[in-house]
Amino acid sequence: MLRMWTLRRPGMKPADSHNNNNNNKKMIGIIMVVYQYVLLVCDFVHLVLLSAFLMLKSIWHFVSPPPLKVITGEVILVTGAGHGIGRELGLQFARLGARVVCLDINEANNKKTVTDISKEGGSAWGYKCDVSCKEDVHAVSNKIRKEVGEVTILVNNAGIMPCKPFLRHTPEEVINIFRINVFSHFWTVQEWLPSFMTAGRGHVVAVSSIAGLMATSNLVPYCSSKYAVRGLMDGLTEEMRYAGRNPNIKFTRVHPFIVDTGLAKKPRIRFPSFNPITTAEQCAAKIIEGVCREEEVVCIPTKDYYGHIIMQMLPRPVQKAFLDFMDTGVDEDTS
Repeated sequence: MLRMWTLRRPGMKPADSHNNNNNNKKMIGIIMVVYQYVLLVCDFVHLVLLSAFLMLKSIWHFVSPPPLKVITGEVILVTGAGHGIGRELGLQFARLGARVVCLDINEANNKKTVTDISKEGGSAWGYKCDVSCKEDVHAVSNKIRKEVGEVTILVNNAGIMPCKPFLRHTPEEVINIFRINVFSHFWTVQEWLPSFMTAGRGHVVAVSSIAGLMATSNLVPYCSSKYAVRGLMDGLTEEMRYAGRNPNIKFTRVHPFIVDTGLAKKPRIRFPSFNPITTAEQCAAKIIEGVCREEEVVCIPTKDYYGHIIMQMLPRPVQKAFLDFMDTGVDEDTS
């Protein structure tokens, strides 16, 4: 029979050994707590210093913006290119030397955009595509790869904006709004983001709306869809940034105020001199500037971005009072 022997110092009783182990565990616990607090303080000091540096850097960039990125030769895909902002984006990108791929479900309007770009000496290709349909997006994307090449900048612009009270929307209309305004972004990004990751570079642009920052009446499903686009872009930005995975893939979300494209049939603006309606040409120019500066958020006009930040710091009753004072939005479209 094997006998188990307990090694201990001469004169040490079993109870003393047990107490000593407990004391050692307590000491280790205290050391770990102290270490964590020291680490917290050191990391917090580092965070404060880093934040101060980044704040000064941001102020410097605001005062002296970095040079615009050159987009000559970039292959830029624009959805909803047959009308409004999308058409202007196609024309202006082409004037900067980019190769523009125009997508729209309206084939005639899309062809006109392509023709007008060609007349100005630019390079453009047009494809009829229902961007709300995953299968159609996949099929058209394969054609683009064969006939044009890999897209390097993706601009999700296509959208619809029915203007009426929430309860007047049928379930089919709500689903259609999300298919076009939200799911189309998922299908195009899922199609082209892998190529960006393979190339180690790329840019995704999403045209949202000021209604994706501050909701308004008669646009409940539309506002919901634009808030969803904001969530998609913020999530993608963080996922690609995390742990330095893909630092050279950029994301820009755009929040324009009312743009004169015909989508807002009955805009309501109490102070039009302070909040003027933007033309599609002006809006496209601001978007392109933001893309070339690789800005993550572009508000048109810019003051709306700072107004939104200030509004979020105010109590909700004050926000409501301010919204009532401005009285800006869209009235019901009864046509």
